[in-house]
Amino acid sequence: MKTRHYFGALDALQEGQFSIRELGNRSVGATLHQGKPVVVLNFCPHAGAPICRGKITASQYTDAAYQLHLDAEHPVLRCPWHGWEFSLESGGLHFESRLHLAFLEYELDGTDLYVWI
Repeated sequence: MKTRHYFGALDALQEGQFSIRELGNRSVGATLHQGKPVVVLNFCPHAGAPICRGKITASQYTDAAYQLHLDAEHPVLRCPWHGWEFSLESGGLHFESRLHLAFLEYELDGTDLYVWI
């Protein structure tokens, strides 16, 4: 059964930077993406790294002419240990894999953020 935990004030979160808290014996990270909260378990599904200590950056792609482009609208979270990049929107990797970030259910109560674990 999941338990509701207070994470903090919503206005304390910053776009593109994780805040990390210990909630219910779990490390949890929260940030804002396009003004909305993103809450994840602070655990890389590849090797167990503290994923929320990684860098949020623009995703990269190449077009048909092999030109490299950056897409800040669809950021990725880069693992601090091995550099694997996970989408902040889908939680998946840019290459085919069954590994995904563990998004956590949350709710807003006024300006306070609560996480269900």
